[in-house]
Amino acid sequence: MALIFLHGKLLASCIFTDCQQWFVASRALSAQTFFYDYLLITEFMLTEAKTPRKDGSKTSREERSRQEASDLAVGARLKALREKLGLSQRELAKRAGVTNTTISLIEQEAHAPSLASLHRILSAVSISMADFFALPASQQNVIFNSASDMMVVSRGAADLRVLAPERRDKALQMFLERYEPGAGTGDAPISHEGETAVVVIRGTVEVTVGEKTHRIRAGGGYQLIGRQPYSLTNIGNVTAVVACACTPPMI
Repeated sequence: MALIFLHGKLLASCIFTDCQQWFVASRALSAQTFFYDYLLITEFMLTEAKTPRKDGSKTSREERSRQEASDLAVGARLKALREKLGLSQRELAKRAGVTNTTISLIEQEAHAPSLASLHRILSAVSISMADFFALPASQQNVIFNSASDMMVVSRGAADLRVLAPERRDKALQMFLERYEPGAGTGDAPISHEGETAVVVIRGTVEVTVGEKTHRIRAGGGYQLIGRQPYSLTNIGNVTAVVACACTPPMI
């Protein structure tokens, strides 16, 4: 589940079952120059379901909520905002009418706030939900990410992750993408104002740009300059892994 905010107001809610739906939604909004005015908040605030693990067991709602909150760097953003405003955890908690422990746990990514709770905390410092998630979670100019630090954009047959989600004000954005056999970006072409460069790390993919189709194996890649509608599909028998860099950032 995702909430889409535009100019700080709730525009729509939807479920992204694949990366194509996410690409279409993000391009539609960014094409209207609302790049930093919209926000995708994934299901950590809304989900009621339990998600199966690979071993067949279930992920509890609480566990999934914590993971989603961590993916979006909720705690890091809250801490950065609080410190920027010169507030202690106790002062912020008092303003928001929550306990000091609640603020502490959120900042440690040990507790995922509900949508209502997060809204209450942010309202106490007069910042909208959209503006909050547009904030960089860090001011560091050197950022190291482990696999678990990367922000999840899409899960499933098409798995997309973003490097260094802490800085939303960067000029270059890096994606690590995994596509199961037969999966891809979808039937409808996607495009991006700027430049996109892709290197295939594993597997074989088929890329269609305009009327031409190209088969690219591991070690090869492509670069698109300007708005060039394209689509990508894994035509191999193994999971394809792709590294994609774009400027300006897509999200």
